[in-house]
Amino acid sequence: MNNYEQKYFNSIQESLNRSKYKIHGKNTDPSSFFDNLVETTKKIKSSEGRIFFFGNGASAAFSNHMALDWSKNGGILALCLSDSALLTALSNDYSYDLAFVEFLKINNIKSNDIVVTVSSSGNSKNVINVLNYCNDNKVLTFGLSGLKEDNQTAKIASYSLYVPRKTYGLVECIHQIFLHLWLDKYMNIEDWSRDSFQNMDASNFNL
Repeated sequence: MNNYEQKYFNSIQESLNRSKYKIHGKNTDPSSFFDNLVETTKKIKSSEGRIFFFGNGASAAFSNHMALDWSKNGGILALCLSDSALLTALSNDYSYDLAFVEFLKINNIKSNDIVVTVSSSGNSKNVINVLNYCNDNKVLTFGLSGLKEDNQTAKIASYSLYVPRKTYGLVECIHQIFLHLWLDKYMNIEDWSRDSFQNMDASNFNL
């Protein structure tokens, strides 16, 4: 089969196989990367730290989604700048490029928190500003990026995960997979080894 759909599926698989992982600037493999990230997340949980998610456009929607999942299912308070009144107020009063940073200041970001940025290009100014602010204040960051390998996020995030694709759609799809992988591994959820289906309804909850 050599149709459009199969080529699309092949591109997704290739993206997963060829993504690049760095911890504090050093290359590593996916298992070591997520093992380390999960252990760090457990420390954040034990110290009552928080997770902050940031993104633009579709990446903002993914950020909002993961903030919900971590707060509700992962048991770690997670925040995302999704309030339109607050976002527009900060953008108007400071600038859109500094809105994410000002959100962290309002929430008194601490060294036991972690900041997650989702950016297909890895070069959005508000994302880079928040990563630099975190580095200056000794706050760990997890930056997901794509498109060009030499993007700024890949260079400065504490945990960097780069997806080697040329189009936004595929990068966004792969980012979602990796974000769920992180949460599922933290929660020890294994789709491949279970017989029952998840059910999030409180009356018949089955995580």
